[in-house]
Amino acid sequence: MLRFEVFARTEVGCARERNEDSFLVLHLGTGESGLRPEARIAPLEAPGTVIGVCDGMGGAAAGDVASRLALHSLDQVMRSHAPIGAMESAEAALLQAVSVANRTILDHAKVHPEKRGMGTTMTAAVLFSDEVAIVQVGDSRAYLKRGGTLQQLTMDQNVVGQMIASGRIAPHEARNVKQRNMLLEAIGVQERVGPDLVRVRVQHGDMLMLCSDGLTGPLDDPRVLELMMQHEDPVRVCRSLTEAACAAGGPDNVTVVIARFVDDGSPYSVESTIAFSRRNAVA
Repeated sequence: MLRFEVFARTEVGCARERNEDSFLVLHLGTGESGLRPEARIAPLEAPGTVIGVCDGMGGAAAGDVASRLALHSLDQVMRSHAPIGAMESAEAALLQAVSVANRTILDHAKVHPEKRGMGTTMTAAVLFSDEVAIVQVGDSRAYLKRGGTLQQLTMDQNVVGQMIASGRIAPHEARNVKQRNMLLEAIGVQERVGPDLVRVRVQHGDMLMLCSDGLTGPLDDPRVLELMMQHEDPVRVCRSLTEAACAAGGPDNVTVVIARFVDDGSPYSVESTIAFSRRNAVA
């Protein structure tokens, strides 16, 4: 049976006054959230573990509040759905979490008019079997590293992501688009939100990474892969990535969550293709 090791790290970066990113690591079996050393290694089985990254937006309009509200909603909804034992249940719970987070932030802004305009991205995953369920709103990302390859699992819900999806530009041209960070979807901005759902099957040796664009802005994918190849321990991987983003200028808050999947009785299988599926849903 597979197990996983998880760690997360967030940094304010070099240009921002406060950190508007937030992350969640929630073990549904124990009800504990956080990164206590004894809780960072767990079997990949029901009732599951939830990991998530939110990147708040709105600046003075309290992006940090939006990201925390969204992850609190994710925490509460996923607890209410535990135990997670099937992919359909995991996806339904993730979609409900997006919907609840969207309503919570909208309602909060109505009560606090000075915070109107705040919102957040959300990328979250449920780990309970060798097939992982992921939900995404915005441009925080999920990646899977397998052997010497790094595959972006999610598609950015921003201007550049739309241009790539439509074939107007190639992925390597994205950095040249001036409005590349303009979001098309975010939580807490409109009455309806359009999340993407992703499924991916994991195996021994894989690393799943969730991250805010504070990582992928200053570092391109080859550099991220290079850093991930240097370590197997998620603690060291998170530290290496966040420090490299800051060393590259750190123009934004940077947050990374790493889950590494291991099976002590199985050899590495690095040649297999990463197979995943993506679909749209409206919450």
